[in-house]
Amino acid sequence: MAILHPTRTHTALLPRYVSRFRCIGSACTDNCCTGWTVTLDKKTFNAYRQSRHPELQEVFGTSLRRQRSGASDSFYGRIEMTEGEIACPIMRDGLCGVHKHMDESHLSHTCFTYPRVSASLGGQVQQALQLSCPEAARQALLAPDAFDFVEDQITVRSAEVRRLDAGASVSPELLHDVRIFCLQLMRLEGVELWQRLALLGVFCEQLSQVGKAAGAAGIPALLDEFTRLAESGAMLDALGDLRPNHEDQAIVFATLWSGKEAPGRTARQRAVIDAVASNLGADPETGVASIESLVAAYTRGVERLPQALAAAPHLLDHYVLNEMFLHLFPFDAADAYESYLQLVSRYGLLRLMLAAQCAADAPLPGVDTLVETVQIFCRRFRHDQGFAKQTNEALRNGGWDSLDKLYGFLRY
Repeated sequence: MAILHPTRTHTALLPRYVSRFRCIGSACTDNCCTGWTVTLDKKTFNAYRQSRHPELQEVFGTSLRRQRSGASDSFYGRIEMTEGEIACPIMRDGLCGVHKHMDESHLSHTCFTYPRVSASLGGQVQQALQLSCPEAARQALLAPDAFDFVEDQITVRSAEVRRLDAGASVSPELLHDVRIFCLQLMRLEGVELWQRLALLGVFCEQLSQVGKAAGAAGIPALLDEFTRLAESGAMLDALGDLRPNHEDQAIVFATLWSGKEAPGRTARQRAVIDAVASNLGADPETGVASIESLVAAYTRGVERLPQALAAAPHLLDHYVLNEMFLHLFPFDAADAYESYLQLVSRYGLLRLMLAAQCAADAPLPGVDTLVETVQIFCRRFRHDQGFAKQTNEALRNGGWDSLDKLYGFLRY
């Protein structure tokens, strides 16, 4: 059988957990062949449509659908899911029919790459994993050395490697310097996560301002000056009197959370989302919680959260690092501060869900529940490309997008 989608092998920069990851197949608790819209690129769609394989022809004939609105070569069609658990009809006994009866090159781009995300920044190839995959989440969030960076060989389809070119005004080296600085800032030892996020916010705000005023020429001086200030401890001292605002945290992030449609497409996803809503005081009939019950539940949960996280001490740090590395932070938005707003909104939403898991009058959640909550959060929010824009607009419309307001969100 001819190769449909050729691949190339690159030496890539990876967090160590990526090199350890292996799909666990039928043992997966929330597999990627259930609960998704499986998109098909044009080449794959046509190959499936023309297939005469006796095991696949019938299911291809009944399950393939053209994408009529906003179609492109990369999103040309989709597989119509079955009812109930919304499973892919090409699956048989936990195995993919395409993989079994055709070959790996005939998988769609979506099925071949997930949960891997590859990118090239100034010629440097990197790869990270989407934490909406349960095994990827477990590997990334729990291992102490998950974010030690290594070089390894990866095999990718060139069409699925996101490329961020430096452009005429910014050298690839400078892009790397900024990214490495941000990642190193988030790994400062002896500094709490909320403080590191606060420092990152100051840096991103200044980076946006420098970029508008002086362009790339002003960035090296900013990196030097900010390094000096961070090492002096002056900025951390200024954060010492900051107190958490649990009421605002609860109201703002619960509003963002409840504004997301589709409460979960599988029974497992719905169970986690329903538990979060119930623990935050939502009425089982209306799904609405009073402000008083919401704030009380969130405050109780967020105060118990550090105890729960003691069993998974790297979980939140590694979540933030993965978001930054995976999405080329701070170059994944219009400017660095916009990128920072998106990161903080995701962090706040996740913390709301984790706090809710600790809010019930019951024993604290175990490590498996904490990891599962992160994974379900990523499945619910992270694959909706429009949601980041919606949350940023909501923060701006509410006047919550300035650093002084955001500081009240960070500490808990």
